[in-house]
Amino acid sequence: MFVPESMDELLQFLDTHQSGVHIIANGTDLINRIQRKQVNPKVLVDITGLRELKYVKKEEGSIKVGALTTISELTASSLIDRRYDVMKEVARRFGGPSIINMATVGGNICSASSSEDLLPVLLVLGGEVKVRSIRGERTASVENFVTGKRTTGLRPNEILVETSFPELDADSACSFEKVGMRNSLIIAFVNCAAYLKMDKGSGVVADVRIAFNRVIGKIPQRARDTEKKVKGKRLNEQSLADAAAGLRDELKLTSDFRASEEYRTDVACAILKRTLRSCVEKISGEKIIV
Repeated sequence: MFVPESMDELLQFLDTHQSGVHIIANGTDLINRIQRKQVNPKVLVDITGLRELKYVKKEEGSIKVGALTTISELTASSLIDRRYDVMKEVARRFGGPSIINMATVGGNICSASSSEDLLPVLLVLGGEVKVRSIRGERTASVENFVTGKRTTGLRPNEILVETSFPELDADSACSFEKVGMRNSLIIAFVNCAAYLKMDKGSGVVADVRIAFNRVIGKIPQRARDTEKKVKGKRLNEQSLADAAAGLRDELKLTSDFRASEEYRTDVACAILKRTLRSCVEKISGEKIIV
């Protein structure tokens, strides 16, 4: 176990030890994977003492979140107001108090799997990550950063230090839905996040982003074909039905011990309608009856 006392010490260590090293904060995911013998780290690097990675702030039209910020700290921030109640929707379904008080935003992103509830929301919010090495910093979209199940674009000598997303304006909203065996403390069968920007003059969808924990592979992805069926439309019973039909064609899911392909697909189509209706209600205050 290595416990760096500063960011400089951490980056120097990562630059000289690039094999068998695993970063650990509070370990809500990694400890379970070690116990199940899914990973066998040679060295654990405990970064919980790096307090400079724990913050929520607003800069240059974006909300920026330090990698060590916990889910509960994120949702408790005064910057996470009604425009970002999607984060509270995630937290309510994320897990019990012990989990949301320990699980970090950076850890949720770097775990890079279909069980990470925060990833679909960051995808539809246009989230970016900032990573740092001894040689400097670089940024990447969350969509490009997560490259496969349990794999990211993080290089061996880098650490994720921040995620950010643009501020929402009054004509836009984001919502999240999750379905599993229970309402919380579970890995989702399906989760869905949607972002809508409405043209209030015409009432049509000016922009839309839709993401699920699985679309084709086993990582959160955007449903881009379905987005095309929603953009430019006025959302009503018929257009929502068309969007759900398009999603059914786009999804390429698989069955496992948690749920069948057919069930996942049916649920995804149902919660797509819910998230889109929720976004419309947040923006306009009007409900779509389906």
